[in-house]
Amino acid sequence: MQKQILNLALIIKSIVKSSFFAYWVIAVSLVLIILYNVDINFTSEGGKAAPDKGEFGHKGIVGELETEISSDNKYDGIEGQIFSLNKSQNKNIYISELDRDGLVGYSNSIAMNKDGFPVISYHHLNAGDLKLAYCQDTDCSKAKIHLLDWAGDFGYYTDIASSAGGKIYISYIDRKKGDLRVIRCLDSKCGRAQINVLDRGEGKGGYVGEYNSLSLTKSGNPIISYFDSGKNDLKIASCEDTDCTNFINRAVVSEGMVGEYTDMVLDQITDNPIIAYQDRSNMQVKLLICDDILCENFTSHIIDDVSSEGGDISIYQNSKNDLYISYYDFKNNYLKLAICAESDCDKNKSISNLIEAKNLPGIFYSWNSITTNNLNNTIISFYDMSSSSLGIVYCENRLCNDKEIIYIDKVGDLGTYASLDANKDGKLYISYYDSKIGALKVASCKNKRCN
Repeated sequence: MQKQILNLALIIKSIVKSSFFAYWVIAVSLVLIILYNVDINFTSEGGKAAPDKGEFGHKGIVGELETEISSDNKYDGIEGQIFSLNKSQNKNIYISELDRDGLVGYSNSIAMNKDGFPVISYHHLNAGDLKLAYCQDTDCSKAKIHLLDWAGDFGYYTDIASSAGGKIYISYIDRKKGDLRVIRCLDSKCGRAQINVLDRGEGKGGYVGEYNSLSLTKSGNPIISYFDSGKNDLKIASCEDTDCTNFINRAVVSEGMVGEYTDMVLDQITDNPIIAYQDRSNMQVKLLICDDILCENFTSHIIDDVSSEGGDISIYQNSKNDLYISYYDFKNNYLKLAICAESDCDKNKSISNLIEAKNLPGIFYSWNSITTNNLNNTIISFYDMSSSSLGIVYCENRLCNDKEIIYIDKVGDLGTYASLDANKDGKLYISYYDSKIGALKVASCKNKRCN
């Protein structure tokens, strides 16, 4: 009997030491994770464990993060440092390839830092990471890449803003948990960052934070408009300090399916939110002009009737308080521009058709973004599906009935998820995704027109 027990012990010992046993343990662990949603510690691309971000507290603080220097463009320089040659065929446009190899550049957003150079937040689709590129010269031929949030699925929807003092803020969603997050960079290059959770979702069954739009008040406090896909509401989160450790979030509109494609600016006089969004229930592009910072009281305007699939809205307010709203009208197949003179959308609203998409499928003028230069010329970027190209509409006059269509990049399949901004000198920058090679690119224009 003792001999049998000894033999059994030897057999068990040999099994435990075998590679088969290790694989068996791994397999059982994976099954437990799937069945019981066991939390595990993920690792970043470089194999380093993701930081412990703590629990969700009543103020929503997640904690500090030491960001990683990272790049998928290692062949173009040392890891994290990018040196890009001009990829443009137009001598008046410099196109930098900042990050590639792994579907990087989804859902990008661009802003100008205190030095007048672009900073771009974007999503790495394969890895599920939120990343930041900050340019180190006017052409963005030199840049550094930072890995901001990882070990999950972060940044599919992202927006970025930079304060006058140089503080950088980035809003984005955690698609694993469905949460809306905001990053406050603790230095100008975002080597250290503070991550706050502003609203809790319900996992993949209900995100909060889709189509988020971030702006900063004159005091530097972040405000974010966003869509709650679990409840189909348009919501707003307002930070009460520059650290965003104290904040209030609330549903602004909750009747029907409202809030997709939302974009927001803050009124230059009152500092109150002005929010454009799609009302899918009524198939309309709508505008809210808020009377207070939390948008508890507002005036609602119907901008235009579109189909239930319409939208992709971008809004801008110029120095004369005119509102410019670009959007795609799927009902009539036009890229359109609505202008409310002095923010009056009742008596002084005009709508113009910028480009007609005559044959669908085939032409799709979408993923638009709007800004103005220092000469008050309105500029709208767009994606042309028929030629897989990135272009802009350059408005010659205030109502944009005199305009020029200029193509920025035609090599590849590019222009989706485009975002544009101009520095104080009127120099235009456009960040965009090249889906043919899975790269983030930035176009900088040598002149006002990019031609």
